[in-house]
Amino acid sequence: MTYYHPLSKKPYHILAKPGDIAERVVVSGDPQRVERASKLLENPRVVNTHRGYLVVTGKYKGTEVTLATHGIGAPSAAIVFEELVMLGAKVIIRAGTCGAIRKEAGLGTLAIIEASAYTPGGTLGMYFPGVSYPAYATPEVVLELENAAKRLNTPYFRGVALSHDAFHMVERKAHEWAQLGIDFLEMESAILYALARLRGFKAGAVALVVDNMSTGQELTENKTQLELSMIKTVLEAITSFKMGGS
Repeated sequence: MTYYHPLSKKPYHILAKPGDIAERVVVSGDPQRVERASKLLENPRVVNTHRGYLVVTGKYKGTEVTLATHGIGAPSAAIVFEELVMLGAKVIIRAGTCGAIRKEAGLGTLAIIEASAYTPGGTLGMYFPGVSYPAYATPEVVLELENAAKRLNTPYFRGVALSHDAFHMVERKAHEWAQLGIDFLEMESAILYALARLRGFKAGAVALVVDNMSTGQELTENKTQLELSMIKTVLEAITSFKMGGS
């Protein structure tokens, strides 16, 4: 018997209209971060609020950009990334937060995630059963992010993340993961990078370091300001990225 899932063939959660989503999209887990970031755009317009996924499209220095909410974790993020691509996204950059397990990645540093490890199973296991699928950023996007950070004098650290599925359980595994050369812990970059390879779009990710597990420190001051600085860096990078590159 053949089974058919018609709802998976079209956007079901992002109810934007054709033309509402720009080719260049910046995604974040937190809808409040998306709302604050929208103030950096010229003529921002809300194109989706369905299911709590706030999506705003406007222009940054004359270039059309969409800001979108992806929620928390790979299952939610995968839905949003898939539907953004259905609606016309060509390059997606995540602007999120992370914990660092590399001591040198200090609080408030911008983590530029070159590649992501991930725990077996879950969403990635559904997409790629029986395969350790590569999850790496588009190299040209990484370079644009690094160049933008340099232009804006934003402290950054290039490294490798691990995308996990259990926020409240990472402390017990942090030492083991640090021994494997992992620099940052977050929850969505691996599915973004794997889907980019599978679906044929470009991708990158940055994350503001909000705690460092090797020092036990937590970012408590200027977090909102630093998040906006991160968004500016990503907007500079994504609008400088030359579409159609390899």
